[in-house]
Formats: sequence, structure tokens, C-alpha cells
Amino acid sequence: MSLRAGVIAAGRGDRLRGAAQTLKPLVRIGGRTLVERVLTSIGEAGPSEVVLIINEASTEVRDHVSSRGWPFELRWIVETTPTSMHSFLRVVETLAHTGDPGPFLISTVDTVAPAGAYARFINEARRRDAAVTLALTAPASDEKPLSVRLDRLDGRTVTAIGDAAAPSEYATAGYYAVRPSILQEADEARRDGLGALRVFLARLLARGYRLDGIPSPDSIDVDRPPDVEAAEAFLRRASL
Repeated sequence: MSLRAGVIAAGRGDRLRGAAQTLKPLVRIGGRTLVERVLTSIGEAGPSEVVLIINEASTEVRDHVSSRGWPFELRWIVETTPTSMHSFLRVVETLAHTGDPGPFLISTVDTVAPAGAYARFINEARRRDAAVTLALTAPASDEKPLSVRLDRLDGRTVTAIGDAAAPSEYATAGYYAVRPSILQEADEARRDGLGALRVFLARLLARGYRLDGIPSPDSIDVDRPPDVEAAEAFLRRASL
């Protein structure tokens, strides 16, 4: 079964951009840009197509990515979306337009994960029937981790997310397996003014959608200047 994937890279990333003097997806970690690292991680899962959303001030990211070859087709959405939820939904809608039942592998652009992590995650997620499956990691030093609590009996079903789950041994790792059924909630979520992706995920859970979690290898969310150094150290440890 063919896999299709997406990357959310439409945020402004002001906290990181100010220090790095470059667009967030183009910040280099271990000699490679964040967007290249995420695409490489996705590529290990063998997708046929990857949809990337960037904002209208970030076309340099498209130029950078398109300057090299990738073992999958690239499709671009250039749109300045108001929130992370809007970016997420635009990617899912684009992936779902062909009638593909999913799940789609979707990642934020600022996740640095060890080799093989995305491939192992999506292989497991495809064996489940959850509307959204979350890759989970330890909360670590993330400034605002999205806490997740799993059912104590089955160890896989999400029972709480966000503030309702804190404190927790798990937080989202920044990559997801998403089925197009969640688009039934898209229009209403936009009308209601939902913004952050975390709020949308919490609404899905509250409305009875099944969310699963898969504990995955530790990863780093590169969102602030200190995270760059932490990600460099993380990669050095992973290579030992």
C-alpha cells in the first residue's frame, strides 16, 4: 500500500529565526537543515508523495528543498495560515483529495529524530484503526510539551491530552499518522476559531474519535535557540 506524507512548515518560527538569522526550516542541525532532516526521516518510510506547506514569506525553503533530488514526489502549498491547526488541516485535505484512506504520515518541520524512527512508527500505526496516532516521547525540556496519557490497561489508547493529561510520562514527538475521517471536524473547528493543533486534537478526543499513542525513540523539538545545541548533542549521542 502506497504511503503519502506531509510536512508542516508554515509557522513563522520567530523565536528561533531571530537567533539563527534564517528561516526556521533552514536552520542547520548537524550540518543539515531541519527540513532536510524531516524529509530524510519521512523518506525512510518509503512515501510516494510528500506535501509541504510553507508560508508566503518562506519560498526560499521551496527553492532549497527543490535544488536536490528526493526519492518521492514533492507537492507544495504556499499559504500563510493563521495557526498550526489550519496548516495541519490544509495538508490533510490535500493528501485526502484523491480518496486515499490513509493513514498519512505528517510531521512538523522542527522534529529531530533518530534514524528509522518514522518508518517504525508508521508501520505500527498502519496496523491500527485510530483516527490519529501520535508518536510519543518523554517530555524532556520542551517549553510547552503536549502531554498525553495512555490507558493503563491497553497501553495504546489516548485517554487524555493537553492540560488534562499533565503531568505525564509522555508528550507528542511531532509526527503523526492521520486518517481523513478527522476532516469531518474541519469546517466547524475553523468556524469556532480553534487555533493550536493541540486544541483540535483535544476536541477530536472529546468527540469520541479514537486517538492512539505509540511510545517512540526520544526526539528533539527545535523551537528555541537552546534547542539547537540540545539537538546537536542528541545527534552525537545517537551516533555512538
